[in-house]
Amino acid sequence: MRLRRQDLEETGRTDFAGPAVLAAVALAVFLSGPGQTYGVSVFIDPLIEETGFSRSLVATLYSIGTLVSGFGILLVGRLIDRRGNRIVMAASTVAFAIGLLIASVVTTPFILLIAFSIIRLFGSASLTLSGRTVIPNWYIRRRGWAFSIVGLAASLSLALIPQFGRLLINEFDWRAAWRIQAGILVVVLLPIILLIVRDRPEEIGQHPDGVPVPTESADSYFSAYESSHAWTLAEAARTSGFWLLLFAGAVPALVVTGLSFNQVSIFTSIGLPESLAATTFTIESAIAMPMTLLSGWLTGRIAPRFVLAGSLGFLSLAVLLLIAVDSVALAVCYAVVRGASSGLWAVAADVLWPKYFGRKNLGSIRSATFAAGVFGAAVGPLPFGFAYDVFGSYRGAVAVMLFLSLLGMTAVLLARPPQVAGAR
Repeated sequence: MRLRRQDLEETGRTDFAGPAVLAAVALAVFLSGPGQTYGVSVFIDPLIEETGFSRSLVATLYSIGTLVSGFGILLVGRLIDRRGNRIVMAASTVAFAIGLLIASVVTTPFILLIAFSIIRLFGSASLTLSGRTVIPNWYIRRRGWAFSIVGLAASLSLALIPQFGRLLINEFDWRAAWRIQAGILVVVLLPIILLIVRDRPEEIGQHPDGVPVPTESADSYFSAYESSHAWTLAEAARTSGFWLLLFAGAVPALVVTGLSFNQVSIFTSIGLPESLAATTFTIESAIAMPMTLLSGWLTGRIAPRFVLAGSLGFLSLAVLLLIAVDSVALAVCYAVVRGASSGLWAVAADVLWPKYFGRKNLGSIRSATFAAGVFGAAVGPLPFGFAYDVFGSYRGAVAVMLFLSLLGMTAVLLARPPQVAGAR
């Protein structure tokens, strides 16, 4: 069923606040960019040049900070369920800005570790988690479409935030650039969150999708889109579907981070130009945008786990292409297929979790998936370094990534919706 303006007019409500909340969340996801690896990466060289820190030290501190965020996000998930998304989004924005300000005054490795930990926890993880888990409260039938808008914001952030950071660094310096980004968070994003975001439409007398549903038909209305049982994290953890999806969710983070971290070295080791690695990232981002919209359309028509399986299938194909890459043409094909995989993944995952486990405790449940992704990302680069040191080639590590991608696809296909009887 497609929601039309007529549906809203018949209820007497044409002022549905869902689009405004969605826009605020999309902006939050976009502005989380300075806390993502792609946003931080442009600051690394000027930071090293001025402070004299070694590259290995900075990388180690960044990895530790990322792992800290993986543990911290579990607590944030519980806080979302208890205090609400709006409060956590606002608090995360302030903490994220503070982290950027601390990063701008770095003089010692310890201060840099503190800055990285705060930036990664509140910028990369908490801000996006609290935003993504508010959307299922506002959209049910159009949830796939709503998350495709958030996915577009994430793709635009990947494409634009590093360029914006580099522009600020060139115009001012890296310390001022981080301060300016902190100011944007406080001056632009924070007021929008406080003024627009509400945890649920019922708080302002509205309904999900903007259409009221009679109480007697609510279960049938919701059943196709989410579990009617309010699963807790403990209950969910007693189902096989939870663990299969948790494993599958860690796979893209592990594989993509491992490939991205070593992409320049992988290409140059087989005689391809270093500049090609940067070009493939741009191609991947460009392909991911329309695929995000396609994912939103598909999740409204077929089971989200099949879309997730398709994403991991594309990832497997991308890794297979990487094994065979020996020309610019094949490298471009690799980037296109990777973009298709990343565009399909995020939207389908966001739709699938409330479908399987409901909305009430979604913060806690999704925080576990975020943590799994963080740990996967932290582990991802390690097999490549080991393979290169031992065998002088990345092919062994790439083969492991292919195996994991296929295993993740199998796990998704096996992860059927849990039965309520499995909860006690």
